[in-house]
Amino acid sequence: MWKFLKKDAVHFGAILLAVSSLLSRVLGVLRDLVFSAIFGVGTQGGDFALDAYFVAFKIPDFLYTLLIFGAMSAAFIPLYAELKKKEGNEPASQFASQVLTGLMGFLVGCSALAWILAPWIIPHLASGFDPELQALAVTLTRIMLLSPIFMGLSSILQGIENAHQSFYGTALAPLLYNGSIIAAAAFFGREWGVYALAYGVAFGAFLHFLVQIPGTLRSGFTYRFHFQKKDPKWREFIRLSLPRLFGASALQFASFADVYMASFLALGSLSVYTYAFNLQSLPYGVVAVAVSTAIFARLSEQADEKKEFLKSIQQSLSQILFWVLPAILGLFLIREPLIRLLLERGAFDAEATQRTAAMLGFFVWAALPQSFIPLFTRAFYALKKTAFPVLCACVSIVLTIGFNAIGIWVYKGDVTTLALGNLLGSTLNASLLYLGLARELKVSPFVFLNFKKLTMQLIALALMTLMIFATKEQSVLIQMALAGGIYLSTLSLFKVRPARQQ
Repeated sequence: MWKFLKKDAVHFGAILLAVSSLLSRVLGVLRDLVFSAIFGVGTQGGDFALDAYFVAFKIPDFLYTLLIFGAMSAAFIPLYAELKKKEGNEPASQFASQVLTGLMGFLVGCSALAWILAPWIIPHLASGFDPELQALAVTLTRIMLLSPIFMGLSSILQGIENAHQSFYGTALAPLLYNGSIIAAAAFFGREWGVYALAYGVAFGAFLHFLVQIPGTLRSGFTYRFHFQKKDPKWREFIRLSLPRLFGASALQFASFADVYMASFLALGSLSVYTYAFNLQSLPYGVVAVAVSTAIFARLSEQADEKKEFLKSIQQSLSQILFWVLPAILGLFLIREPLIRLLLERGAFDAEATQRTAAMLGFFVWAALPQSFIPLFTRAFYALKKTAFPVLCACVSIVLTIGFNAIGIWVYKGDVTTLALGNLLGSTLNASLLYLGLARELKVSPFVFLNFKKLTMQLIALALMTLMIFATKEQSVLIQMALAGGIYLSTLSLFKVRPARQQ
């Protein structure tokens, strides 16, 4: 079995990344557990105002997502994989060096500019905060602006590793990143307040970069200072990146809009939003991102082979649905006792549990369309069609922001309005990508799904639901074990298993 998985690099990579993502999400839950015990939802204010940390985190996260993550997924891996396949490792290594040099200089410059402009940006981003809270957010932002530099370097090295079907650095990096934040909160949080979290983020980003170096060196890559702005591959990289940069800007704008609107709600609303979002993203992060990341390099190589490309999409979608559907349903049904088990201690009281559970009740359903988006988006990127996913994202963002603004300012809704808006926007985005990919490949939209297998899964999900209700007097852990067992057992009887990449 182990030898088979080692030979099937994509399937092995998907499993490795899924395990890593699961562990990372477990650490994320542990991180929230530590946060909730020390800070609650941040209603005590001062250096323990957790909302200030969540606002401050948005600026470095914006730089990373906009300048590095988008460019990597849209342009770097397809071009690097193509060069490696057609011309060999040396030209591919030279191209990677060019990207490293160019993006590194740009990222340092943008981080320095953000450091200077932080006192102007934060008051506009969180207008509902008082001046003291805004000043705290400015300081935290400046500390965390080290993180996009290290995360940017790390992402480029990850792209090189993934193109060589190596995923160890990618798997280990988020564990070290989360571990750093947890350690900073646990050991220094009560003394330093939210400052400890900011330093934990910066150091975690450094570890995220450091762990990529061994695998990158094993791939044969050697960095050489190289930058020629007229290089054809560099120009193609910029051309393919620009639509994604625009799309990433739109997505971050939607995130900023959520923060802006939440800042006008009751103190702690942004923290409730973030706790619920972190739990909601478990299915998406553990399964969908892992499968999509592992298959991306292969999709790039299969771009000219429609039959194989389509087969890879079908198998990846089947894998995602097999695991995501029960996770979403389970999170919805046991959300309140699960939050009580994980978070209700210390400064996180019963009222905070109820607020977070209400948020999660709407938020969790957005995980289903969100789980499709990374796969379909990467499929378009592999085909070097980067504009359409951006258009889909922009249309869905307009809907999301419009719905949220009307719900909060016209109908005076609470923070759960933001969850409903995200659900609507994500559903529209996934639907447009799904139909657009079918049109691009000139196939029926129904060809992506195995309806026989889906029917069997729905039966298993119904039995799983009955098991959860039948064991509602039991502990959450027992409910989860029995529900998961009945789901997998039922599908095993139907001989339904996750699809393997061929």
